[in-house]
Amino acid sequence: MQETKATLYSLLAKAMNYPDDKLVDSIANGEFAETLAGSLEALGQGSIGSDVRQFGRDMRRKPIKRESLLLELEKDYTWMFFASKPRAAYLFESVYREGKLLQDSTFEIAGLYRDAGLVLNEDFRLPPDHIAVELEFLSFLFFKELEGDKKQKKEMVAYARELQAAVVDRHLRLFAQNVAERLTQHAKTPFYKTVARVLGTLFSQDVPA
Repeated sequence: MQETKATLYSLLAKAMNYPDDKLVDSIANGEFAETLAGSLEALGQGSIGSDVRQFGRDMRRKPIKRESLLLELEKDYTWMFFASKPRAAYLFESVYREGKLLQDSTFEIAGLYRDAGLVLNEDFRLPPDHIAVELEFLSFLFFKELEGDKKQKKEMVAYARELQAAVVDRHLRLFAQNVAERLTQHAKTPFYKTVARVLGTLFSQDVPA
């Protein structure tokens, strides 16, 4: 179960990063949709899993050149997160919460990374409160819980769960819901509309991480 969650949130992290060739390849060959749908179904989210599978079938039914798909995703992502005025959607928790970059929420989430023993490389260019970074961190914490289970280290398991709760309840829950709502309203591509439905479902108040 924890491995499934780790895979799921890592996929969402990739979806919320700037689109690249690797992402486009996984969408075009169906791997992204199949893996995401399988993870959702394994976690009891069969309805949204079916939606994701349908997205994957639609993509395969209407094949387009990878270069065209990449350009389409780049345009949508750039407009929503960088070019729209006012911004259609926010990538950074501090902008969502405090209205500008590098505020208290930025340093709070960075503190959780340090608590988990993570140190961002000097050449890492994304602020720590970028939603893709937070989602990847949540994925990492599920892997740490799994590692603790395998090694029978109760303290590791407990601490991984404590940090998971902190990330979701204090950072990602409302932030991810806001991103999902804004993507639903403004995304022009089926891919980001599908990602919005997944984010909205996973971080709704009645669905535990």
